[in-house]
Amino acid sequence: MTTKIHPAALKYYRDEKRWTQEQLADATKGKNRVSLPTIKRIESTKSAFYRAEGRTAEGLAKALGVTADALSKPPTNEAEREASLRKFGYRPLRAMLDAETALAFNMVQHIYGIPVHSQIVMAPLFAALLAEGSLAWRRERVAEIEEAAARLMALGGGHFAFANSAYRAEDGAHQERQCIQNRDLFGKEIADDVYDLGYDPSQNNPFADFIRHFAAQVGAKTISFDRDSGWKTSEGMPEYRIGAEFISDLTGDDPDAEYALLRGHVRLKDIPANLLGDEHADERIAWIVGRIPSEELEKRKAEMAELLAFVGDLDVETSTDASDKGEDGHHA
Repeated sequence: MTTKIHPAALKYYRDEKRWTQEQLADATKGKNRVSLPTIKRIESTKSAFYRAEGRTAEGLAKALGVTADALSKPPTNEAEREASLRKFGYRPLRAMLDAETALAFNMVQHIYGIPVHSQIVMAPLFAALLAEGSLAWRRERVAEIEEAAARLMALGGGHFAFANSAYRAEDGAHQERQCIQNRDLFGKEIADDVYDLGYDPSQNNPFADFIRHFAAQVGAKTISFDRDSGWKTSEGMPEYRIGAEFISDLTGDDPDAEYALLRGHVRLKDIPANLLGDEHADERIAWIVGRIPSEELEKRKAEMAELLAFVGDLDVETSTDASDKGEDGHHA
C-alpha cells in the first residue's frame, strides 16, 4: 500500500526541526527506517505528490512528530501545525534570543557536533547538572572553611583576639550551608551584614563563580567570559562567548563580517570550503560581508560613520581637564 507524501510538507517539517536530510534519515528507526537517498528523492520530486510505501511515510512522520496525513498535504498554517505537534506531546518554546546567544548555539554545533535542536532539548539536563555541581563545589569549600575555623579556635591562648575572626567564619559557614540546603544557587538568601562587608551581587555570585571555576578546571579554551559587561541574565548568569577565537579568525575581526554572522545572514556551514584557511581570509571576509542585504549594509555603514563623526567631535582630553578646573578656569 502506498501513501502520498507532499515534498514541500516533508521539507517544511524537517526545516522546523532544523534537521538536515542526513539527520532526518538518522532519526528514523527500525523497520520504518528511511534511507537518505529516499528522502532526497521525495523532496526533489517535481510532481505534486510522491507515492511512498506506507512504512516510509510512517517512519518519516514519527521522526518528525507529525501525522502521516500532515505529510500528505501542503504545509499548513501555524495554528494547525502547532495543533498537530501537540498531539504528539510537543510544546512550543517562545523566546527571543540576543544575537550572541543565537550564534553560540551555532558555534556549539560547529565545534562539538551537537545540533541546535538537541542543545535545546538537553538544556534542562545541562542546567541541572551544573546546578548540582555548583552545590557540591560549595559544600567542599564550606567544609574547608569550617575546618580552618576549628583549627584557629583550637590554637587558643593569649588575648584570644583572633577568636572573633574564627567566630565570623563559622557563622558565615552556617549561613552558606543554609543556602546550599535551600538550593539558593545565586546566594540571595544571605544576611544583610554580608553586604556591609563588601559583597556586591552585581559583580559575582556563587553560581557564576562555579561556572568560571569549572571552565578553568576543565581547560575550556573555547569559552570566554566578560566580567565587565554585567550579567547575561537577570538572575546572575555570566556573560560568555563560545568560540570567540574561531570567530575572530574567521572574520578577521572585521565588524561587518561579524555582524553578518550575528544577524544570521551567514551560517557557518554555508561558507564555501575553498574560502577557509588563512590564505583566503580576504576573499572569505568579502564573501561573508556580501551576504548582508545591500540596503541593510548601507544603512549600517551610514550609522557607523555618523557615530564615528560624533566621537571625533569630542575632545576627551579637554573635557577631562575642564572637569578639574574651577569656575575661573584654573585648576582647583
